[in-house]
Amino acid sequence: MDFDTVKAWYNGYLIDGMHMYNPNSVAMAMTEHRFKSYWKNTSSFEAINTFITMNYAGLKDDIMTMLSGSKVRVNTNTFKNDFSTIASKDDALTALIHLGYLGYDIDRKKAFIPNYEVATSFESALQTGEWREIAKAISICDELLDETIDGNADRVAELIEIAHETYTSVLTYNDENSLSCVLTMAYFTAPAYYNVIREMPAGKGFADFVFIPRSNAGSRPAMVVELKYNQSADTAIKQIKEKRYHGALSDYSDRILLVGINYDAKGNDSKHHTCVIEEIGLIG
Repeated sequence: MDFDTVKAWYNGYLIDGMHMYNPNSVAMAMTEHRFKSYWKNTSSFEAINTFITMNYAGLKDDIMTMLSGSKVRVNTNTFKNDFSTIASKDDALTALIHLGYLGYDIDRKKAFIPNYEVATSFESALQTGEWREIAKAISICDELLDETIDGNADRVAELIEIAHETYTSVLTYNDENSLSCVLTMAYFTAPAYYNVIREMPAGKGFADFVFIPRSNAGSRPAMVVELKYNQSADTAIKQIKEKRYHGALSDYSDRILLVGINYDAKGNDSKHHTCVIEEIGLIG
């Protein structure tokens, strides 16, 4: 089995500078020759539902921020090492750190979702209560990835519109950087097949998103996604070509998609997102 894929699924923790994997999940993956979340079959999985649905101020915002790939600051000092006396957002997040569902950057005092296995566990936990609308948006991620690969730009724009509207109630979307968070959530299931890199050095600058196929990606192409705010999707494609962002992918795939996405804050006919998709080969 491919090491990089194993790392994406089960790595993410650092202890005294050493990488720590989920040993049970790695063993199960090797036994079954299949990448999936094996942790969801354990009793501790129920704890995610318990802690993320607690109605503490800021907890939902922090969960969404971590699901979108960022870290959140946590005060771990208030936790009494007792799962029955959770009294704050920080206590709930610290409990998830203790259970291994969150990684912790001790230098920056920030928590994060460590790997794709844990991310899928959160996805399953979101199926209940006040999270159902967000869970519904996540459920269309596979369709979004397929429609992107198939080059159906209009449908891609529609699906991103749905995702954007869903997450607006939790995060603030008013610039290109915020749109990056939307895209991370919209392509939530892509890391099962891709190494997704934000702000990757490529060509003459930094590509907003680069999707590098993993060994289990099959015939899925490599992709460069460029975002624009109040401009145009064509402008995004033009920038990819002029700065040759796609050149960084020539060693990974003989099929590369260039994806330009624009968010128009004013919008026309209530449509705020547009998309252009072009396919090129190694000589593009």
